[in-house]
Amino acid sequence: MSAERWNDDIAYVFSTHRIFLGIYGLWPLQTSTLFTKIRWGFSIIAQIMIIPFVLLDLTSSKQNADTGIEDILYFVSAILGIIKNMCIGLSKKKLNININGAIDDWLSVKDDKETRKIMKKYAYRARVLTLMLLYSAGGCFSIYVSVIIFINLKQIFFTDSNLLDANTTNWILLIPCGPLSKSITGSQYVIILAIQIVQTSIICTVQCVVDSFFFNVTVHLAGQLEVLRNKFQTFANEPNTDANYRKKFIGLVNRHSQLMEYYQNLEDSFNLFILIQLVMVTIMLALLGLRVNLCLKENNHIEVAKSSLVLNYLLMESLVLTYGGDFLQRESEGIFYALYATSWFTLPSALMKDLNFAMMRSSIPFRFTGGKFFYVNRETMMYILKTAASYISVLRIALTK
Repeated sequence: MSAERWNDDIAYVFSTHRIFLGIYGLWPLQTSTLFTKIRWGFSIIAQIMIIPFVLLDLTSSKQNADTGIEDILYFVSAILGIIKNMCIGLSKKKLNININGAIDDWLSVKDDKETRKIMKKYAYRARVLTLMLLYSAGGCFSIYVSVIIFINLKQIFFTDSNLLDANTTNWILLIPCGPLSKSITGSQYVIILAIQIVQTSIICTVQCVVDSFFFNVTVHLAGQLEVLRNKFQTFANEPNTDANYRKKFIGLVNRHSQLMEYYQNLEDSFNLFILIQLVMVTIMLALLGLRVNLCLKENNHIEVAKSSLVLNYLLMESLVLTYGGDFLQRESEGIFYALYATSWFTLPSALMKDLNFAMMRSSIPFRFTGGKFFYVNRETMMYILKTAASYISVLRIALTK
């Protein structure tokens, strides 16, 4: 992309995603080369290699419900990370159209203060969410790694050297590995820990950046729908000739068709990812809620704190998807009401008939779906919470018997 098309406004909206997605070869506007494909493949393989570690721990004989839930959490995170990589990587062409369209929007509003104000409002929301997700994930990841390293250093330096045996030392790994942690030497532990740090950092980054990227392009589209709604409301307010009325109306209808194309690109790119993420988040909310109950009974407050942080992040992930979908649906529904509220009675009779057709088309809102099975909006979030609460109740009863 030329430097002329990358100004301060566009950098404010997309610079964070351009950097992080570019690292993994996922940025839609970057030229597809062998090096970008290698980076994309490396991030997928790194996440796939988490699964053997987790399965090794799950098949361990010394397993309980608490550690089992943690293993499932790692497994689900790896699966979601792989799916997000695949969704972005395989939909680059469609997302390229949307991002170039967003750049064109920013370049076309240099002299339109009202439109620029609306776009800036939505860009600010997306940027706040992006930074909040990145700092939250980065902070939690740093704390968790520091605790793991501190525990192992304490085991090395504050344990009697006569009692310290490489064959019996229980090394604490970032990703649980069952009996492997007791059968490795100190140098092997350092290598495995370094690999796991890279794997976990990739998962955390991909999860945050893809979620915030989805929200970013979605709210930009919602902002353009609000701009279009305002133009539909006012295009018939001033007296004009029949030809100018029709010219304005055709321009607005064409713009609505273009936004429909952008919406369809997002729906095709993310519907599978939305379905799998919301289903898995529902299950994980139930399991983590159960884990919090188990840890409270055992007075294990450290695990309660860890589970609460993960629970909070899962809720945030769900809200990103459902809030973005609800935002888009509400703004697209506003087009229909804007057409109804315009001064249609001042228009030529032929144009009134065309306005009726435009109202019929705009009555169908833009709604994201989860794999074409259900719509994603605020009601979806309520169903997720109700379902998770029901699962927790059933599991509690089952464990108490």
